[in-house]
Amino acid sequence: MKRLAFCPSALLCLFAMSVPTAHAVEPLPDPLTLEYALSLVDEGHPDLLAEQAEQARLSAELQGVDARNALDISVEGRARWVEPPSIDNGDVVEDHKLSLFVRKPLYDFGRTDALRQAAQQASLGREHRYQAVRDNRRIAIMHSYFDVLLSDMETARDNEALAVAFIALDRLRDRQELGQASDIAVLEAEAAYQRVRYQLAQSETRQRATRARLANLLNRPGMPPSNLQKPTLDYRQRKLPEFETLVEQAMQRYPEILALRSELEAAQQRIEAARADHLPRLDGELEASNYSREIGSYDRWRAGVTLQIPIYSGGRVDASVADQRAQQYMVQARLDKARYDLRQNVLDLWLELQNLQLQQERANSEQDYSELYLDRSRANYEMEFTADLGDAMVRLSEAQLGLAQVEYQLAIAWERLDALIGANDENALIAAGGTAE
Repeated sequence: MKRLAFCPSALLCLFAMSVPTAHAVEPLPDPLTLEYALSLVDEGHPDLLAEQAEQARLSAELQGVDARNALDISVEGRARWVEPPSIDNGDVVEDHKLSLFVRKPLYDFGRTDALRQAAQQASLGREHRYQAVRDNRRIAIMHSYFDVLLSDMETARDNEALAVAFIALDRLRDRQELGQASDIAVLEAEAAYQRVRYQLAQSETRQRATRARLANLLNRPGMPPSNLQKPTLDYRQRKLPEFETLVEQAMQRYPEILALRSELEAAQQRIEAARADHLPRLDGELEASNYSREIGSYDRWRAGVTLQIPIYSGGRVDASVADQRAQQYMVQARLDKARYDLRQNVLDLWLELQNLQLQQERANSEQDYSELYLDRSRANYEMEFTADLGDAMVRLSEAQLGLAQVEYQLAIAWERLDALIGANDENALIAAGGTAE
């Protein structure tokens, strides 16, 4: 009874030891850099853990296939008492037996080889899918990082706009007291001030939300970063290849296509394994025994081979082959659709990059104009001419925000294109250095 009571406790302890425990994570550096954020792409995020679990399952499946042809060694014991015929005086005697069995499949006409290749191809396909999930996670981190930077710039712009709106409202109130401004003008300025104030509150809310989202992506829930360093993106020297060149590269390297090709090969091998159930099996067996009673029919050891030839399976094998062939057709259809979608995605990105490059040129021109406009407004202000220095500062902030949006969209588009053509370079778009935000 003590042993029976101990067993459940022991099993619970073993289970508790097998469950991975959460480990403390290091806080994010201050300021956080894009390089550091991307270095955390392989940390145990749930998306990656799910792929790793599937890889472990396929590895176990491969081990199971290899075990089909492994030695099977077992011991069999028998405790028995018998009453011999009256010719042996009729006394009850011991008739115990202890046997050692060694069994080994010798040849199954390609069945195990086909299953092994199917498992290997399935595992290879899962590796490609892991790479696709990793690429998507990397893009998501970049996107979230840029969202935080943009939210900071939006908040800075709205702060400037709020200061300008407040000054304008305050001046109108002073003029109203002197009878130089109407009530409707003051109310109009106050309404404009409240609009900008509400917009600033939205920007500050977005600041908090984007930081929380980035912290979650980096496996740091509840630990949002305070300051981010603005990266220097090194993509301006890249030239956009021809569309057909990109399509050809994508068809050869895109992880999803590679995964489906591996799955298609695995399906073909499973068909071959199912067909092999029509073929014979050859097994070898060795038995060594020891007996407590000596009888002429008891053998000390036996060795032999068994040939099993299927004659009739009642359609089971044909049904299995048909099922595996249907799986193959399904994978082939998914592969064909993935190729169509990939070609369209490459085209969309190719066109998007062309448009973004034009937007970048326009944004650069707008920023140059805004800088000169601010310089002129500042000079007029210093010379006590009538000038709207505040509006010029807001215009420059708006132009800088627009340029940053285009640059970050370009960086994301290049990263997505690299993921499609299998040309990911961990820091290809990031140059050394940067500025804190």
